[in-house]
Amino acid sequence: MSKLLHANFLRLRKDKYFWIGILVMGLYGVIDSVGQYRNVKVYDMSVTFDSVFFASHIMMGMLIAAFCSLFVGTEYSDGTIRNKLMVGCNRRDIYLSNFITCAAAGVFMNFAYMFTACIAGIPLFGFFEMEWQETVIYMVNGVLMIAAFAAIFTMLSMLNQNKALVAIISMVGIFALLFLSMYITMKLGEPEFTDAVSMSETVGDTVTQTIQRIPNPMYPSPSQRSIYQFLFDFLPTGQGIQISAGAVTHPGTIGIYSIVIAAAANMIGVFCFSRKDLK
Repeated sequence: MSKLLHANFLRLRKDKYFWIGILVMGLYGVIDSVGQYRNVKVYDMSVTFDSVFFASHIMMGMLIAAFCSLFVGTEYSDGTIRNKLMVGCNRRDIYLSNFITCAAAGVFMNFAYMFTACIAGIPLFGFFEMEWQETVIYMVNGVLMIAAFAAIFTMLSMLNQNKALVAIISMVGIFALLFLSMYITMKLGEPEFTDAVSMSETVGDTVTQTIQRIPNPMYPSPSQRSIYQFLFDFLPTGQGIQISAGAVTHPGTIGIYSIVIAAAANMIGVFCFSRKDLK
């Protein structure tokens, strides 16, 4: 395993997709900081450094989906995996070393964003408003979320040798999960009551307005709300939205869910890859 990891990280250092991801996230950290500061000055929006620092988590799934499909897919197209098997490497070790490498790459890319966001954002917004313990919890949950994404997309990439097909499936899948999480966000944000204005004409031409609070028909029932909240906490895209917004409802729970997803995806992936015919 150690030799496989060493070889993977040596390859990662020379991988152009990895460095493109680092560059994109580094630039995004600067652009987002400056853009959010402009919103404060021009539109008088309330923005804190906390929201700028964690903003990258909402897009990490897309980045990891693209990277895993390209990084692992290249091993198939170049015949690297077959060469590893020929020299006696264990299939489980090959699979897990690729997962660890993809997860580490995602963490490095996210760190590139955080690093430049600190450089550009702290002079503009000041330091964190949340307590340091909460900041650490958010960062740990972010790392676990990245591991969950890496486990899912490593599994897809390792079980299919068609790099182009895996890339398409991964990107379509991540966008579908992101849209689902956004829909859940909208449903959870529905108010229980809405204001309705009724007009009644009184003496003369004077018109009075009465504002009444009526139940919102779009407000989810308690059982629906529980399902929506579970999915919002369970899906890595939902976790990313919560972390980016600085509004994690159940910080301990989402971390556990990420570990469960990563473990389940890796177990399924190792089991299927160990029986895969590599011709």
